[in-house]
Amino acid sequence: MGDTKISYDEQFGIRTFKKEICSELGEPFWLELTDGLVLPDMETEAGCKCCNMYTFICRLEAMADEKTVRKILYRVRHGIHPSQSAWAREEFLEIGDLDKFLQKHLETETERFIELNREHKDFYGQEITDEVLEFIQKNPSMLAPVRHGNKLHCMAFPYNMREYLDAPDDTMRRYHACHCPFAKESILSDMPVSPILCYCSLGHVMNFTEAFLGRELEGRVVRSVLNKDLTCEYEITIPEDIMTQYIAPRGMENVIDTRKNE
Repeated sequence: MGDTKISYDEQFGIRTFKKEICSELGEPFWLELTDGLVLPDMETEAGCKCCNMYTFICRLEAMADEKTVRKILYRVRHGIHPSQSAWAREEFLEIGDLDKFLQKHLETETERFIELNREHKDFYGQEITDEVLEFIQKNPSMLAPVRHGNKLHCMAFPYNMREYLDAPDDTMRRYHACHCPFAKESILSDMPVSPILCYCSLGHVMNFTEAFLGRELEGRVVRSVLNKDLTCEYEITIPEDIMTQYIAPRGMENVIDTRKNE
């Protein structure tokens, strides 16, 4: 999916939402938005099945247009920044070919998980069993963006892959797929958090791509477990100048067909 070696800001929380909302709409908007609300707390939301985030996002959607809400949440991106994946920009420019860069990245990440499986080591607490490894290898967009024409497709790791694969029903599969402490428990409630919150995860996924391409990009959420899908998947548009400069002619053949279907 991107840079699996990134170091996260452990202080990420509602203040990151506040920063981006105030940056886009101003502090008076924030004060009106949060008036009378119990602000979501990442450490305690699970106890109320994320009811505070449910209310927070409902009010945000009511007070701002959808495009603006998506833009804000995309910038929240779990508190990370492309500068944390600066190594990828250097490697991309050195290779000078998008498809070759993505293939190398996929091979490196695949070998990493094979090694974790072989040595019985975990990935952020997840045991990489034979079954989990097989699932990863069947879904390469979990490890690196996969290009189709002028689009890059990415798939999020399920939060607990072993439980996800063994889940007795679709609800529990969605639950074990979700990473978000502001939304996960709501999947088991009658009031799931709005799937628009998944644009935060889109920003998280795009962080790596924006790092190696060296610019802000456009993307969209294709599938989301908050929208009753069984996976979380995203699509990123490759700018035309990147298509021209960093993709060999052999790789341009599907671009016209892809754009016809948009």
